[in-house]
Amino acid sequence: TPPPPSPPPPTPPPPDVTTEDFELGAHLLLSRETCQKVPDVPIEVSDLGHGVIVTATVTSDHAASPRMTLFVNEVDKGTTSGVSNGDRVQVEVCTPASYGAEEVFTLHYGNHDDSVTEQSHD
Repeated sequence: TPPPPSPPPPTPPPPDVTTEDFELGAHLLLSRETCQKVPDVPIEVSDLGHGVIVTATVTSDHAASPRMTLFVNEVDKGTTSGVSNGDRVQVEVCTPASYGAEEVFTLHYGNHDDSVTEQSHD
């Protein structure tokens, strides 16, 4: 009789994409047509597995909003970039020309996300 088939090799553990929680700030009141980076001090990516890169994305509750930019290590990355431990992340948000406009921006990477609500005033 043939020997029993050998068991399959163990599945490697999934990469550790757990990140430290972060806070963008709850509410921003800005003059119209103004931009500001949040938070004031860049978020340092940490707690990922060694060598793990996750995608950082910034989104808006307004479809196709042009008023947000992801900065990684002070470099403009558009709205999406890979990040790993030690990278410094900020989001630049801008207000439109209209008064009283409100927009919610969300930064997501790893297993966390956080939002900031921005409102324009005169």
